[in-house]
Amino acid sequence: MIKIDFGVHVDGYIADTAVSITFNPDHRLLLEAAERTLGVAIETANKEARTGEIGRAIYKEASRYGFKTIENLTGHTLDRYLVHAGKSIPNLYVPGMQALKKGDVFAIEPFVTSGTAAGYVVDAPSQTIFSLLGRRKTGVAELDRFADEIWNKRKTLPFTPRWYALEFGRDRVNGILSQLVKRRILRSYPTLVEASGKPVAQFEQTMALDEDGLVVLT
Repeated sequence: MIKIDFGVHVDGYIADTAVSITFNPDHRLLLEAAERTLGVAIETANKEARTGEIGRAIYKEASRYGFKTIENLTGHTLDRYLVHAGKSIPNLYVPGMQALKKGDVFAIEPFVTSGTAAGYVVDAPSQTIFSLLGRRKTGVAELDRFADEIWNKRKTLPFTPRWYALEFGRDRVNGILSQLVKRRILRSYPTLVEASGKPVAQFEQTMALDEDGLVVLT
């Protein structure tokens, strides 16, 4: 199974989307369930602003197929240069969460796994995605030059080190990243894996609530 999760931005305004594909017949029902679950979530969001109820609909649809949702991954609101802007859309029912309102742009992304899985993800050792927490000078020329390069082009949007390997050198980039993480100028995002090692299918769309209702943007 392959999952492709990517975003694009125009002047900092973000769209986030994902799709899963497989050539293994054993996983096709899992993908079908995950895609259908996203459809049900969008239908629910068109009528219901409470994010906990959207999560309830996601969980109910996945269960109908005999699968589980990942309890510690969620959808999220988006803002300019912010992929995660404060509100979460869970993949199961959670009471007391913030409601969506007109003007919100958000991504719904069900993560669906085997009915016998643990149903949550844990951190793997590898870290391949980073983002700036803000722009603060270190006084070290190389570190500041790298941070300026990120800030000027991406602000706080995520990036992967390979994009800068040619300019700064692959080995040197790793050292720069380590120093900036230690100084809390960068944050790192570990690779996530299902706790019991089961496969996870993901589908995602970005949408907005405007005066006429729900608009799917991706």
